[in-house]
Amino acid sequence: PPEHMDMPATVSSSNTQKAQQQQQQLQQQQQQQLLGRTHNSQQLLLQQLQQLQQQQQPLQSPLQQQQPALPLLAQQQRASTDLSSWSSSSSTSVAWQPQQEYMASLQRGHAIMARNWQAATNQQRDAQWEQLDSWSRQQLGKPAEQCTPNDLIVYLESKFTRKRGRQTAVDGSQCPAPSTVSGAVSHLSTRFQQLGHRGPWDCSTGTGNPCDSMELRTFKGGYANCMQELGYQPSSAKPISEGKLQQLVALLQEEADAYQQLPAAQQQQQPWHIEALLRRDACIVQ
Repeated sequence: PPEHMDMPATVSSSNTQKAQQQQQQLQQQQQQQLLGRTHNSQQLLLQQLQQLQQQQQPLQSPLQQQQPALPLLAQQQRASTDLSSWSSSSSTSVAWQPQQEYMASLQRGHAIMARNWQAATNQQRDAQWEQLDSWSRQQLGKPAEQCTPNDLIVYLESKFTRKRGRQTAVDGSQCPAPSTVSGAVSHLSTRFQQLGHRGPWDCSTGTGNPCDSMELRTFKGGYANCMQELGYQPSSAKPISEGKLQQLVALLQEEADAYQQLPAAQQQQQPWHIEALLRRDACIVQ
């Protein structure tokens, strides 16, 4: 009959709905099983972590045992912080020992450097610097280390060259010889270099060695010319002692012997007559 012609379509649609429901149920069961497995694995990991903490617990101090257990992430962060702090402290302690050795070696090196000059020369340099420092503090209100070339000229003209020295003029006044002024400037220049003032003086920046300047060079030359014009007579130098004379002869002979011991390549780089001049000077001194 015509009213039963749609039955196959209705039956097919109901079968499709049942298949879909069965498929959904199967998917839900699979998801539940997966969640159950994940939960079980998480519980197993937590149990293993607790066992590991229990095994490490006897190694901790009583103060650490009283503190609550930190999460795993927090424990990792704390371990990383402890490791970084330990590494920084250990590197500091490791670097401290070489630093102490460095300073000790530097002090010994400065002691060797001081032997470059005789004790009398060091004493003269110290005396010259103390006089300049005392004058600069009283007259300029600053230490000698801050002196400029003009300050040194004022010191030499107003203090150093007045009422001192063995050079006598026609009017009976006395002042130091040009060599004495040059020696004082040389002592001051060495002390400025020791204090870190290296290189020629730079007027634009106010840095460098004030003794290594045009002002000081022209002052020394002009002072020598003034001495000649005013009739200053240089006095004779002190005679050399016999002990120093013997030291000079020994030094000349030692230099000549050292020249003979040089390799042939180094002897070719130096003039051949050096040895002859040294031995000639030794004979003259004798």
